[in-house]
Amino acid sequence: MFYNNEQSNYEVQNVVLGAGIAGLGYAANSNPRDVAIFEKEEAYGGLCRSFQISGFTFDLAVHLSFSQLEEVKKIFRQTEYFVHQPLAYNFHNGKWLKHPIIHNLFPLELEEKVMYLTDLIQRDSLKEVKDYQDWLEASYGIGLSRDFYSVYTEKYWACPPYRLSTSWIGKRLTAVDYSKALRGAMSEDTGIDYYAKEMRYPKVGGYQSFLRPLAEGAQIFYGKEAVKINLEKKEILFKDRTTCSYSRLISSLPLPEMVKICHAPEEIGEASSHLHATAISLVSVAFSRPDIARHLWFYIYDRDILAARVYAPGLKSPANVPEGCSSLQFEIYHYSQEEENRERALENVRYAIQKMELASEEDILFMDYRYLPYGNVIFENGMEIYREKVKGYFERQGVRLIGRFGKWEYFWSDQSYQSGMECALRDAKEAIAEEKRWRR
Repeated sequence: MFYNNEQSNYEVQNVVLGAGIAGLGYAANSNPRDVAIFEKEEAYGGLCRSFQISGFTFDLAVHLSFSQLEEVKKIFRQTEYFVHQPLAYNFHNGKWLKHPIIHNLFPLELEEKVMYLTDLIQRDSLKEVKDYQDWLEASYGIGLSRDFYSVYTEKYWACPPYRLSTSWIGKRLTAVDYSKALRGAMSEDTGIDYYAKEMRYPKVGGYQSFLRPLAEGAQIFYGKEAVKINLEKKEILFKDRTTCSYSRLISSLPLPEMVKICHAPEEIGEASSHLHATAISLVSVAFSRPDIARHLWFYIYDRDILAARVYAPGLKSPANVPEGCSSLQFEIYHYSQEEENRERALENVRYAIQKMELASEEDILFMDYRYLPYGNVIFENGMEIYREKVKGYFERQGVRLIGRFGKWEYFWSDQSYQSGMECALRDAKEAIAEEKRWRR
């Protein structure tokens, strides 16, 4: 049963916290009459949201879909989209190298290429791997690890590679192919070597448009930030002083936030203090010229440039920029919601634009700054032990955990959707089984 949004109390069978793709995925695979999503923002999408400024469209956290999950592709097909080749580049000391670096060393000086390839050949691929630093050196050699992969790690993960585990890697990093490495050192003709064959993006409205079919079928209450949850009484207090009672709670909120608002036991709070995530300073830049963006997206390996990667919204879709204009989005990562510095971020992006010779100051129409308190889960060594302790507590309390931050995983958007979908299907099976037991 639902009460009017203007009322102070709600009674809901299944409450979902967070209208990101995971929460929407749960609702889409449940009986819509039995599910209500409570979202603290005024829009759905979570990190998949998009926003508009003066005719420019930007994504809250840059996205392109390369999902192979048929359930996700079926939903996304309801939106017209462009298909892009996954051709990315890397900026390093004034040079542009195709991605992945290991197979595209051609632009470097001869001495550099010889050094990196020698290190690659002589690497100890059988060395004991205790952390991500060991993994990098065993995979790519000392030179490439030092000058490229370790630098990017510190920028993207906001900590050195020796502090990271290897459980998150999967197929995200390129396996070495000697023939490709040698060819890429001698020629630019290396084709596209990426773990996805194609990237998809909506024609209009930004990445959030992919989620519209899910949101249209869901019961969503906006401006509802949960500030206190009584797990025993199954009651939620929201920041606007409204309350909600529920039968089942499904959360996509970050685990550390859930620990706080549920007033979990001290030992669970201590375990959650070991769960860290990056935050993102997102700087979106609009230009008065159409030719600023050269690549769909690229990575930056220079330490004096804070941004780890940059996307070109206008190349993702022409509808993202007004005619005769272009745009770029710079991502600067921080450690566990620390170091937010708007002026420093904006100043450094201006410096980056100048250093990379992307545009002049006169070409900039505006710069928009947004701070995202949660970007990616940081897989520090031993984190998994603390994560399982926290997750185990909520599971014993009957709380369903979904999404990147609810499950505390390195999920892509389609994996987040899948976590919500699978949770809903499990709950449906349990409900059917319970009904059969009751009838007996």
